[in-house]
Amino acid sequence: MLPLFYVISHYSNLPFRAWEQRKLGDLVVDYVEKTSVQNQFPMLTSSQQKGIVLQEDYFANRQVTTENNIGYFVLPRGYFTFRSRSDNDVFVFNRNDIIDRGIISYFYPVFTLKSADSDFFLRRINNGIQRQLSIQAEGTGQHVLSLKKFKNIVAMFPSEGEQKKIGSFFKQLDDTIALHQRKLDTLKQMKKGLLQQM
Repeated sequence: MLPLFYVISHYSNLPFRAWEQRKLGDLVVDYVEKTSVQNQFPMLTSSQQKGIVLQEDYFANRQVTTENNIGYFVLPRGYFTFRSRSDNDVFVFNRNDIIDRGIISYFYPVFTLKSADSDFFLRRINNGIQRQLSIQAEGTGQHVLSLKKFKNIVAMFPSEGEQKKIGSFFKQLDDTIALHQRKLDTLKQMKKGLLQQM
């Protein structure tokens, strides 16, 4: 596998700049706002596969919970969360990109960024520091990763300007992949239609 800096500088004509070790606690800020009334905002779910989704959509036609949601965390748009408990030692971080304010269980710490590009940060923590997350998690059966332990992790980060360039590069890749996926889906439908006519 080629190093990230080589791929980015080779394919996007972006010069590679040095990365430096940063403590995540220097980049993130805890955000603690709790609901004061029942159903104050729409209930959200932070899913490993789908990201942040409305709970009613995620658990379609199933009763999720009858418990009171007063005291749940408020998750504003652009803020991050993760499930602090894991059965498989995998912690997935998500950002609320769907509504202005939602609520999420108190098992999902909420934080925002002091100084980092939001898109780059999300990719970096979900794809580059899983080993450190596992080391910081505590417990034998179900592993627990507190926000305090998360903030103790030290990882390599480029400057914020470089983060924006890298984030832009990956967005272009995502857009290209999505375009080709739509073309592939269209070709599959055409093939299916032609086979049915044989």
